[in-house]
Amino acid sequence: MKLNNIVFLGTPQFAVPCLIKLSQTGFKPVLCITQPDKAKGRKKVLSPPEVKIAALDLNIPVLQPEDINSVEILQILSDLKPDLIITVAYGGYLKKNIRKLPKFGCINLHPSLLPKYRGSSPVNSALFSGDKFTGNTIFKIVAKMDAGPILLQTNTQILPNENYTKLQERLAESGALSIVDLMYQIENEVKSDLNELSTYRIQKADNATFSGKIHKEDLVLNWNSAAEEICNKVRGLAFKPGAVCTFRDKKIKIIQTEMTDNKSKLSPGTVSEIIKNVGVFVSTQTTDILLKLVQPAGKKIMSSHSYNLGAKIQVGEKFGL
Repeated sequence: MKLNNIVFLGTPQFAVPCLIKLSQTGFKPVLCITQPDKAKGRKKVLSPPEVKIAALDLNIPVLQPEDINSVEILQILSDLKPDLIITVAYGGYLKKNIRKLPKFGCINLHPSLLPKYRGSSPVNSALFSGDKFTGNTIFKIVAKMDAGPILLQTNTQILPNENYTKLQERLAESGALSIVDLMYQIENEVKSDLNELSTYRIQKADNATFSGKIHKEDLVLNWNSAAEEICNKVRGLAFKPGAVCTFRDKKIKIIQTEMTDNKSKLSPGTVSEIIKNVGVFVSTQTTDILLKLVQPAGKKIMSSHSYNLGAKIQVGEKFGL
């Protein structure tokens, strides 16, 4: 069975590798739907989503509805008669009229090992928790968020110093390959319903965990936490949006840290040691950590050693909330 008339829904950079890979392997979407252009940056310049840029480069028609479930979009999709709708980080809820429209329904690529970390921040959550493994899950979309039957799942080891940005990029690339693998599998195994796939399985709701939207207050480092918890939070937020704290009453982002075996003897948040050409060490509730990369307000990312050359930090000074 040949898959025809694939429609792709996606918005941020995470979805771009999937759109490109589909277009390179005989599954080029006939239509791409993405979120409307949004104002970005300090100057609030109206900017297109990364998926829109990629789709236009690939000569794929683009729609940017305010409401994906509108009568107008439903009519356009009805006329297309898609075999499949693929969504990757689209950022909108698909109602029943849309979900039931394609011949084989709607599927989604989610960067976690579902049912673990359903929700909007699965990659961050895996790093916050110090997980050793994560992966991608492709599932059929149902009414309940991220709860549909699993069609294909792959796992990967989280590298020791891997942060959110790097892991997200890696999962985007591997997820794109998985989507293409699934397309071939559907063509080879499916006649009428996706439950005919050999990899099809129902999610176990009892094992489900959730990852919520990350808010501004979630970025703040608490130095009274254990060193491992602080380092995991830094990894889970780097490079953007970045974990934040204060130093000398000014905001500073902590971009990369490293744990040590030195038990903290000073109160949490206190500068415990400064080593030339190495960096600044800070106490926590358990052991000292080395600040490797920081980003002072209004400046670029730099090593804590470079930052100290200008700031001339003293042992005993404190980083705050």
